[in-house]
Amino acid sequence: MTLQKSFAAGILVTCAALSACSGGSSAEDHSMHMQQSGGDQAGGGMQMNMGDPNATPAKDVPGAEVRSNPFQLLPTRPPGLDQAQGTAWLALHQAGTTVTLEMTGLQPNGKYMAHVHAKPCAEENGGGHLKFDPAGPEMPPNEIHLAFTADASGKGFMTAENDKRADAAKSLVVHPAEFSDNRIACADF
Repeated sequence: MTLQKSFAAGILVTCAALSACSGGSSAEDHSMHMQQSGGDQAGGGMQMNMGDPNATPAKDVPGAEVRSNPFQLLPTRPPGLDQAQGTAWLALHQAGTTVTLEMTGLQPNGKYMAHVHAKPCAEENGGGHLKFDPAGPEMPPNEIHLAFTADASGKGFMTAENDKRADAAKSLVVHPAEFSDNRIACADF
């Protein structure tokens, strides 16, 4: 399988996970949106920021208003993740929003997604995704998503940036990339 086909397959899995977590449109709809937008970052067109491990972590953004909390395990987590723990940071600053997560106790080499949510963890496990434009798409840059893979020891880290301020952000929810209904953990902002 070529790198481009592998990337496209990964995007379809990610889109399926995104729509299931948010209760929105299907992976087919997201795939069609990507094709209409000109493809992925490698193909040029749609700029879908799902995180950058080399970006400045939220806790280190100069002059930012930083919110942080540890993750709380959710009853919807899949088996084998009872030891998952970590911290989420949200930085609001002049250039927009930066979100960072650090976790341990994940499945080694497992693929995960995290999304900024509109409700606190105590309300519907974070509720739906926070959207900058409520009528807009369920993908970045209208939402903040972090896609990451745990290392061989089960540690995960990712930072995502958005040029809009997510003042209404209430929480960050993490789930396995392939099982978005199985929310693992939530951290309040």
